[in-house]
Amino acid sequence: MNTISTAPIATDNRLSDFSLLEVTGPDAARLLQGQLTCDVTGLADGQWTLGACCNAKGRMVTNFMLAHTDDRFIFRLATDVTELFQRHLSKYAVFYKVSLTPLSTAIFGYQTSVPAAVSERTLQKQHDALLLNWPDGRIECWADTAPTTPDSTPLAQAEWQQQDIQAGLVWVTQKSVEHWIPQHIAWDKLDGVNFKKGCYTGQEVVARVQYLGKAKKQLVKATCADEATPDLLSPVKTSIKAVGEVASWHGTGGLLVLNGEPEEPLTLDDGTPITVTPLPFAISPATAE
Repeated sequence: MNTISTAPIATDNRLSDFSLLEVTGPDAARLLQGQLTCDVTGLADGQWTLGACCNAKGRMVTNFMLAHTDDRFIFRLATDVTELFQRHLSKYAVFYKVSLTPLSTAIFGYQTSVPAAVSERTLQKQHDALLLNWPDGRIECWADTAPTTPDSTPLAQAEWQQQDIQAGLVWVTQKSVEHWIPQHIAWDKLDGVNFKKGCYTGQEVVARVQYLGKAKKQLVKATCADEATPDLLSPVKTSIKAVGEVASWHGTGGLLVLNGEPEEPLTLDDGTPITVTPLPFAISPATAE
């Protein structure tokens, strides 16, 4: 079990790109079950999951982590879409006994030396903080003051983003609202979509892509020799056409959404050559090394 101390440290590991939104009330689970791709009613107290909220066309309004603790559901999502998401949920919340409350609680990132079990997406309450375990060994701490964590290394925002890229995690931001369906960023492969739950807004489109054929777009990892700063959604090109777009980038690597199978050679919009590799969950057992 991971532990924390209340002794404050420098806050350079504050994950300021993310914010929290709390949903409470007797109808909270029922409201969210009808709007999200994840199975809210099956989420036990002390667990968290990935999920998304889609429009009627299956395009993601946002994606998120969703934690369940003490009859509260807490979303962690990109800061610049938190208010938009609250307004979106509010359209449906008027029919339920619920409250939607943005939280000022800060989010801090850490790396531990021992990864959790692959299926373990748990949270722990310690003092006035919540600790959320990532399968790759990272910990998120939701607390008012940055704690110290024995046997853990603080991760700055840039380092956290690099870890997200390695894990194939793309977060919807203001620029990409209603741009992708979940499968375009492999959210289904990361268990951000439950195909056995009941109906939710956009479910027909998301399910049709899953059961009637492969999504035309796919998420891949890319690297380049020198640091680059491509804009989000800027095109990825061959010598003659655009074949995809940048979904996330930091330094010499990032994640791309490509329109079909990768073609070579590829460049960023400014002509920077890039090398594309499949993400681990996209490699079949027959081809994995």
